[in-house]
Amino acid sequence: MSVAWTCEWQSPEESPIILVKVVMIGMNNSTTAGLASGQCQPSDPMQFILLPATYCLVLCVGLPGNIAALLVFLQSGRVRKAIRIYLINLTLADIFFNLTLPFWIPYYLAEGNWDLPEAFCRLAGAVYYLATYSAMAFMTLISLNRYCTVAKLDLALNKPQGALVGCIVSWVLCFACAVPSLATQQTHLAGSVSTKCFEQHSGRRSYAYAMVGLFAASFLVVLGAYMSIMRSLLAAAGSCQGGHRRRARAMVLGMLLVFVVCVAPYHLSLVPWVADRMSSSACSTPSFLDNLHMLSMALLSLNSCIDPLIYCFAIKRFRTDLWTMVRKVVRCLPLPLPPPSPAPLTENRSPPNVRSSSLTSS
Repeated sequence: MSVAWTCEWQSPEESPIILVKVVMIGMNNSTTAGLASGQCQPSDPMQFILLPATYCLVLCVGLPGNIAALLVFLQSGRVRKAIRIYLINLTLADIFFNLTLPFWIPYYLAEGNWDLPEAFCRLAGAVYYLATYSAMAFMTLISLNRYCTVAKLDLALNKPQGALVGCIVSWVLCFACAVPSLATQQTHLAGSVSTKCFEQHSGRRSYAYAMVGLFAASFLVVLGAYMSIMRSLLAAAGSCQGGHRRRARAMVLGMLLVFVVCVAPYHLSLVPWVADRMSSSACSTPSFLDNLHMLSMALLSLNSCIDPLIYCFAIKRFRTDLWTMVRKVVRCLPLPLPPPSPAPLTENRSPPNVRSSSLTSS
């Protein structure tokens, strides 16, 4: 926005009067009207239409899928294996992510106005980031586990006790990173009509660099595990463990695709977006970086929907165990009673409402 000052002199007989006109250039009508009324609500279809629509899809598809996957992992009787411990914790992280979406969907549908108390804003934001980065940690541990299994490396993380310790450490570290979000105020007034939640960008550049660093480290580990598994497959072509190695490659490839498609766009655009928001005004129209960031958030949420699909194609007997569980659930459902059948008519019995008489007998 630029401001142009124009001065006009008028010289009446009594005293001179200086009229100063201020012309605002580079603002649209909605922004100018918003400033005049003390309000600012720029139109943002990417944030207020695409994002809540994607969250609704993820909630309706991802939450049932992850709950079903969790039940399959718990009832299959193989929880003592290290890979199952990692998969259970990854599924729990996806479920926690899905449970935050009922808070964010009304927020974006209300055009960025938080109507709930401050404590719910802190909790929703903290669990959102806790679930996102713990899922990244568990995908990294799963990729390491698959590589160690294919390469026949005897590491502590490839044993049940080591897997349990690794999951606990991951949860504790991610929770420690989310504690500042719980301890500080996360809502603030934007103008006089809306309350924003988790949209304070001043001084957040260091957090953005830390998030990008965590993503880069996890992505490099998953990429290295996939390339190592590919080398092992090429070196051991035709061995008796080919099927097991191919399933390990499929799982790590699925994790790598999740990082590339869902996680990478968010972190690659995070630092430029935070810098742009720190230098732009609150009433500015959405920029290219704003739209790119909102699109990356929608892609990030799809992570919890893709993970159950990876389980179906990369885990032996997952589909069989899922179908067995579905049949058990169907058997436990109460079946409707069949309608009573009418009494059959006999030859010696007259139909109802028909009376016999001497005339008919004769």
